[in-house]
Amino acid sequence: MAPLRRGDRGRKIPAMPNRNPRPQEPARLLVAVGDEVLRRALVEPLAQAGYIVEAVAGPQAAPAHFAGADLVLVDRAEGAADAVLTAAGCTLPIVALTAADDSRPPAGAGGQVSLLRKPLRIEAVLAGVQAGLAAGAGALAIGPCRLFASSRMLVGAAGEPVRLTDKETQILARLAAAIGRVVPREILLAEVWGYGAAVATHTIETHVYRLRRKLAKATADGAGLILAEGGGYRLAIG
Repeated sequence: MAPLRRGDRGRKIPAMPNRNPRPQEPARLLVAVGDEVLRRALVEPLAQAGYIVEAVAGPQAAPAHFAGADLVLVDRAEGAADAVLTAAGCTLPIVALTAADDSRPPAGAGGQVSLLRKPLRIEAVLAGVQAGLAAGAGALAIGPCRLFASSRMLVGAAGEPVRLTDKETQILARLAAAIGRVVPREILLAEVWGYGAAVATHTIETHVYRLRRKLAKATADGAGLILAEGGGYRLAIG
């Protein structure tokens, strides 16, 4: 049964403010819902609200469309749809429609999944989308990549996720915060491993080496993003 109340259909939907990190372009939503009636009930008002909407028949079809999307909507009536997406490597914010008595916890990490309980009005869907986009805007841009520090995930321009270790995430975030300036090895030792940590300099070099390989996996020229310079490291681009 569709979660939208009858009074919502055929009514003009007010445009919502765009909080997408690409300020000159509307946010792109991926509606991954198998039920055709519900899918249409979501697509039309979301498009009226000013979003660019792409629809696919269920969460299993969604991974091929992650690239370029800012948020995914799914329906938990089709199983653990949010878990299907996160298992497929989705790092986008997810809005999952769910039954009022659904006690399953949301999949994902760091508030990636927002649950909207039925029955609900389209205003609630729009509010959930806005909240999800605001959370997703917390991704840190690193050249052509996006770093999701809370889930330790690096996403390249093609949308392919690369999982990082905790230390790799901290190193990359610290270098990004320096905006192209050199971060001395001693600073990385103090801030990533902690003051007084008995960590040899070659430990940082090993982590940076592995991080370069993962950056190369995320983007064609990613291996050259981290430069060794002046007793420390810096990002070639911010």
